Amino acid sequence: MQSSDFIRLQTSQPVRWQAVITSDKTTVTNQVLTETQWSGNLVSPTGDAITLTATQVSDPSKVFTLKIAVAPQRYNGVAYKVGEVATFAETQVRFNGTTTTENLAYTIASVSNGRAMITSADAITNAPDTSYVQDLDRNRLSRTYTNGNVCTYSPKRTLYELPLYVGKTWTGAWDYACQMGYTEKGAVVGKVETYESITTPAGTFNALRLAFTITYSNSNDTQLPNGAAGNATYKETILGWWAPDLGRVVKWQSNYSYATGFANPTYMTTYTQTLTSLR
Repeated sequence: MQSSDFIRLQTSQPVRWQAVITSDKTTVTNQVLTETQWSGNLVSPTGDAITLTATQVSDPSKVFTLKIAVAPQRYNGVAYKVGEVATFAETQVRFNGTTTTENLAYTIASVSNGRAMITSADAITNAPDTSYVQDLDRNRLSRTYTNGNVCTYSPKRTLYELPLYVGKTWTGAWDYACQMGYTEKGAVVGKVETYESITTPAGTFNALRLAFTITYSNSNDTQLPNGAAGNATYKETILGWWAPDLGRVVKWQSNYSYATGFANPTYMTTYTQTLTSLR
């Protein structure tokens, strides 16, 4: 059965019910428990194998056993809220060992025709930063830098394939091209690893832990090996915590790897993004 499905068992004689639930994350909502009825909605974020037994009160030798396999809860997106502001602390570590942190506020500026405009600004000075266009599943379609350079993902950067549930895997690929000349290709393998609690300065959230591996190819970044020929490659491995109640990631960790021997001191090796407030 699917998580959240309703189940009802009834008996003609009084029984004693016993349920063995494997996962401590599984709950039974809207439960009715009497000597002749066991019912409720089985909700399991991670999936579960439940054993339910009914022992007849008048004759304990008579036992009914039911094994129930519950598929993981499937989570869909949450609608954008125009005006919502999510502030993140973003930290970059580079090859030369320097660490910089900035606080950026992302505002949902508008939503129309299945797309949302997201603007970012320095959370302290309000200086404008990058803006983004995303689809309704929060996959990125384009980004615009403060210098006016517009970069597009075609057909989209597929980081989220909804619904999400524990164990789900997916792949995606895109071409990335900027008006000022930069190009590359991206290919992602994504997986929902588990459902767990994650704490950030904005609070504690129940979240799906997502793992991504993105392979970038055909980059024309001339500072990367083979970039002058438009054939540079590098890789990004990511963990992200996606909160179903918010429909967004509340924490993000990226690690970058490059060709053997590459160690340009200005290039990032790790990047983290942590939600500090949501309003």
